[in-house]
Amino acid sequence: MLKLFNSDDFVVFTTRELANLVDISMSAAAKRLSRLSEKEFLTRVTKGVWANTGHPYFHPLCCVPYLLGKEQGYVSFLTALHLHGVVSQIPKTIQVATTGRARSLNSPVGRYEFFQVKPELMTKGVGWSETRLPYLVADPEKALLDTLYLATRKNRRFARMPELEIVQPGFRVQEFERLLDELPIPIRILSAMRSQWTAIQR
Repeated sequence: MLKLFNSDDFVVFTTRELANLVDISMSAAAKRLSRLSEKEFLTRVTKGVWANTGHPYFHPLCCVPYLLGKEQGYVSFLTALHLHGVVSQIPKTIQVATTGRARSLNSPVGRYEFFQVKPELMTKGVGWSETRLPYLVADPEKALLDTLYLATRKNRRFARMPELEIVQPGFRVQEFERLLDELPIPIRILSAMRSQWTAIQR
């Protein structure tokens, strides 16, 4: 069993994946995994999701596809902006756009925040990470758009933005403005986002 978790296929996985692989019941798989977790060979990220955090390929971001389950989603907001070098400050949470309900998860590998975004706003500006264990992540322009979009909502989650480095080769101003034009954003929200964008460029 331990040899199995030294493979690259079992860095992050679900109880069901193990049960199917070794052809045992879900309850039997859960008991085995719990015992390994108690001995600190594995980490229980959340119910049904496990990680070999000692594996060289492991990173908390690679847990995101498993935490999303059947929801559409991707890493975005300040987390993605930091990954792309647009924000220097490291966010305290891993921020994820999802079609599911908004929620947060405190886990042994990090704190995750899930923000609900309409599916029609997820059609552009997202791609796979270039990591050994890939996850979907917003391009820098889409991450900024998502952040400004939430900043216009009732709770104004990102009303106070950290300093942004948009004058750099990795950030495409024309691509950001294209996304503003092409994505189906309600006019009232779009107007507020354009005002924020103007203020950022000053």
